[in-house]
Amino acid sequence: MHYAALHFRDFALSCLLARDGIPAQQPAALLSTGEREKSSLTVVNPAARTFGIHPGLPTTRALARCPELLLLDPDTPTEASARNETLAFVESLTPDFELTTPETFLLDLSTMLIASHSEWVAHTLDLSIYLALPLQIGLGPTPDLAHLASLSPNQAHPLTLLLADLALAKTFPLPHAQVLHLWGLKTLQDLANLPRQGLAERLGPEPARLHDIAHGKHHRLLTLHRPLNHYRVQHNFEPPVENHEPVLFIAKRLLQTLCNRLAHHQRAAAELHLTLAFENGAAHTRNLVLSEPTLTPEILLRALHTHLDRFTAPAPVSEFHLELIPTLPRHAQHQLFQRGLKDPNQFSDTLRKLSAIVGSNRLGIPQTLDSHRPDHFQLHPVTPAFQPHPGPQIPPPTALPLNRQRPPINISVASEKRGRFHHPLALLTGPHQGPVRKARGPFPLSGSWWDQGWQEAQWDVELENALLLQLAFTPPKNWTLTGIYG
Repeated sequence: MHYAALHFRDFALSCLLARDGIPAQQPAALLSTGEREKSSLTVVNPAARTFGIHPGLPTTRALARCPELLLLDPDTPTEASARNETLAFVESLTPDFELTTPETFLLDLSTMLIASHSEWVAHTLDLSIYLALPLQIGLGPTPDLAHLASLSPNQAHPLTLLLADLALAKTFPLPHAQVLHLWGLKTLQDLANLPRQGLAERLGPEPARLHDIAHGKHHRLLTLHRPLNHYRVQHNFEPPVENHEPVLFIAKRLLQTLCNRLAHHQRAAAELHLTLAFENGAAHTRNLVLSEPTLTPEILLRALHTHLDRFTAPAPVSEFHLELIPTLPRHAQHQLFQRGLKDPNQFSDTLRKLSAIVGSNRLGIPQTLDSHRPDHFQLHPVTPAFQPHPGPQIPPPTALPLNRQRPPINISVASEKRGRFHHPLALLTGPHQGPVRKARGPFPLSGSWWDQGWQEAQWDVELENALLLQLAFTPPKNWTLTGIYG
């Protein structure tokens, strides 16, 4: 899954419902321009669709079907403000995205380190809660399949695209819709089951292209959205607020969005420009210069909090503007002899990226266990507060160094049994093969008899080419190459 589509359903209507705090259970519709009695519906929410109300229906007929239907007029400023906020949210996820439709964004996930696609979907949905807009997410191997998955009404499994859920008449306004309806084709799955060549000969290239999209054969390039050349956001308070606590609450979310955008563009914040507009028409502007460029929202919020604590507003705050002045991030060593972590949050983020590459169960700090079993250790979770306990003081070895094979390599060995143990005669498979010239052993080892007991016999062997190896025999007949000397 290299692409994700974010579809904000019924955006023009949803932003008005979010502005007024209207619950999703309330049937609502957006009116076209003109007089209300002569107007028609342009957008309806899912609650209104349950009453058989659909776009294009006259207002009188819609009210006859649902007297509780809430009718709203278009509000261009509110819609534009919501679009800017949505665009900033998507840009905080990744800078590589396409504004496919006014309601849909296509994201390129190939450059992102993601441990699990399902976790990324859940995390993105959690981050979008503050938008208060209905969001549908679809994933797919191609941009068009991801877009189709986001349009599917079945959002229980965004990782699986069900072509049977996509109706041709509603989702794809094809020029030959009447012909397809006469053929009995109702969903995209019905169209995908037809032979492509016959479909192209009878109906032309458009249904054939849709057929290729359904089978994943059409992989187009994204038309990437041009990134914003500024890092500023604003928020209007309705009604105006009388203290700075709501300002800080909104600033915490806005600073997170701005810092994400700065990080994607390899920049850091050097200055914080604050502007407050008051209900009586007055304004307050302050430029907060940071001692060091940062990408941490908490540091920026702390500087803003310190300033607002010492500021007395002349009237309730009606507007709030924030702008970050970008610069290149600065890398410096703060202490010469300090070994502690300077930024634990950045350390944790690095660990999450490593977990996405190697797996969460293969990342940790190895600690030897109290056992005589060779190479027996356990991985402890890596946290900033973790301090590994010092191991025993082992004197430096005086024998040949051993390059241990992890994991041991399974090999076939010709051997003969002498008493209790099998003596190696020749190595038949593996990276090093040949007859055994000299062998030293066996060295029997065992332990953990009270739990899941283990036992093995180690051998040091020399081949004809003077190569020294360490072998291990595990009953009843398993041989492994555990190390190479020298």
